[in-house]
Parts: sequence; C-alpha cells; structure tokens
Amino acid sequence: MENKFHLILNNINYSIILFNEELTIEFLNIAAQEFTGYSDSYANHLNAGQFFHNNKYIIAKINEVAKTGEGFIDFDFEFYNNNRQNNKRSIIIEIAKINYSEQYYILISMKDITRFKEMDNIIRNEEKSQNFSRFIAEISHEIRNPLSGVKASASYLKKKIIEEQDSLPESLKELTQFTEIIVKEINRINFLIEDLLALSKNHKINAEMINVNKIINEIIEIEATMNSDKNIKFIKEFDPSLPEIFASDGALKQVFLNIIKNSIVAIQNKNKGFIRITTRIDAERNSPKFIKIILSDNGAGISKKDLDKLFEPFFTTKEKGTGLGLAISQKIIFEHNGFIDIKSVKNRGTDVAVYLPIGKNKKIGN
Repeated sequence: MENKFHLILNNINYSIILFNEELTIEFLNIAAQEFTGYSDSYANHLNAGQFFHNNKYIIAKINEVAKTGEGFIDFDFEFYNNNRQNNKRSIIIEIAKINYSEQYYILISMKDITRFKEMDNIIRNEEKSQNFSRFIAEISHEIRNPLSGVKASASYLKKKIIEEQDSLPESLKELTQFTEIIVKEINRINFLIEDLLALSKNHKINAEMINVNKIINEIIEIEATMNSDKNIKFIKEFDPSLPEIFASDGALKQVFLNIIKNSIVAIQNKNKGFIRITTRIDAERNSPKFIKIILSDNGAGISKKDLDKLFEPFFTTKEKGTGLGLAISQKIIFEHNGFIDIKSVKNRGTDVAVYLPIGKNKKIGN
C-alpha cells in the first residue's frame, strides 16, 4: 500500500512533502526533490524548521493546521531552496492534516509560480505597465490604420471582380482568391493586436454571482454546433449542486472558450476525439473552498519540456497560434484569485484544471 502511495505521489508534477507528528520529513516526491535540491534520503533528517529555514510564519501555520485540522493555503509564499543560484521562489503552498492509523501527518504541496509572478510584476509595475500599455496602444493604432485601408481596398477589388467577371480574362478572375487571403490575414493581425492589448492592460473586473455550469454549457453548445463535422464528443459531468461564484461572466467565458478551442485543435486528427468537462467542489482543500473545473481531452498531449512554457507570452505549439491565449487566461484566473494546473502526457491527452474560490470575494481584479 505504501509503495502504491509513493508511486502516485511521484507522478504528480508539483512538490509534495509529508511530515510526521514530530514535524520531521517522512517523504518527498520526485518533483519536490528536483525543486528543492534535497534527496529523499537526506530530507528525512530534516524537520519543518530546517526545511523552511526557520520561517516563523509558515511554522506557525503548520502548527495551527496540526492543532485545528483546518487546511491552509497561501498564494504567494516565498520559499528558499538549495537547487538554484537565485534560490528565492514564489510558490502556492497548501497545508493539510491527514489522520491515518491512530496518528496524523502534515501534507504540504508547493507549486512554483515564480515565472508567472515575474511576468506579472513587470506588467503590474505602475510606470512600466503604463508605458507598455501606451506603447502597445500607439503601435496598434499605427498598424490598424493602414490595415483598414488595405482591407477596404481588397474587399472593393473583390467586389468589382465579381461584378465584372463576365468581361474579365480568366487570369484576372483568379485574383478573388488572393483578395480573400489578404482580408483573412488582416483579420488575423487584428486578433493578435486585440490579444496584445488584453495582456498589457490591468482590467477592472465587473463581477457578479454567476453559475459556472451555465457558462460552460453555453460554450459547449456553440462549439459542438460549429465543429459538428469533426466527430468530437463533448462529455458533460456537471455537479448540479455547484455553488455560484463571484466572477466576471465575460472573462470566464474567454478562458473556457480558449481552453476548449485548444482541445479541439489537439484532437482534430483523432477518429474518436472527446472533450470531457467536469465541475465539482474541490474536496482536496478544507479552507479556503474552491470549485474545480477540469477540461480533459484525448488529443496530442504536451511534452514535458513544453509544459513549463505554456503560460509564457508568444510560446505556442500550434501552427497558427499566437501564444497569447493561455497567458491571458492565466492572468484572468489570477485576477479572480484562482489558479490553473495543467497535466499532460504526450500522445495521450491533456487535463486542464481551473480553480476558482467560492463565495463573494470583493478583492478581485485591480
């Protein structure tokens, strides 16, 4: 049983540390060993104080969880590891108490969000953010103006060719397909500009109490209709008792639509592709409470080396992707005090889990 337990934990791609009642480490999974630089055998000699470099705040939280049994989570904890030259890392840390065989253990999970925080700090820095936003706005304006003229000219040219096609030679009639390409590519550039503007700005979120099941169902109905020729099966496993959350309807639609469209691309070459959407209350955390939305597909999957880059702006594995969709989605979910976790196996599929806090949290957005 213990070997199975270790096998499961070693296949989780974020750090798991298990402490006994004396707050001495009993187990580190492989991800934790790689992240901290400690081997499992060496770490077994460490107590919580040594592992967390006598950080009074987190030691107090561990003792509090051990005493009350109530879980704890911190979305922006600074952890110092021994595995990097610049060893201060920003992490999401969760602490839970597990009762087992007349004793208890403290289970700690840590997810490294340093790279996203670094990107977010650049964007959120007031002066840099304003300059960056102004630069993007000015560049967008300078690009859009001439593009509008080119698009209008191409559309007019296509119209005239169609109107006078009976009197035109065959070689000129073929020009309509080139005007269509011009318009299509201009539209693609405009979409890219919209994404850049969305990533560069800090938005004020217009939040209200909303039903996530309803939002996702609306997206599925639209995408199922638009992709009816692709033999994609949409599987809905919604928890009907899912509580409403305080969030932006439009912003969440953008996130879930982006994830579902990514899945559609990933399974487009499958004979029997499916996208499963599951909603439920997250049972893994005692406090605070989250709802968990899992979007799974049996598509091409993502390699391990690419997983860490998924939220980086302009990184994409798609032939025609901009590499901004997931960066924007991550930004939106962070603005809602939630987070996204992605697990994937190459050639087997991908699971995207979106966590959003339950209840009316007024401290969202900016």
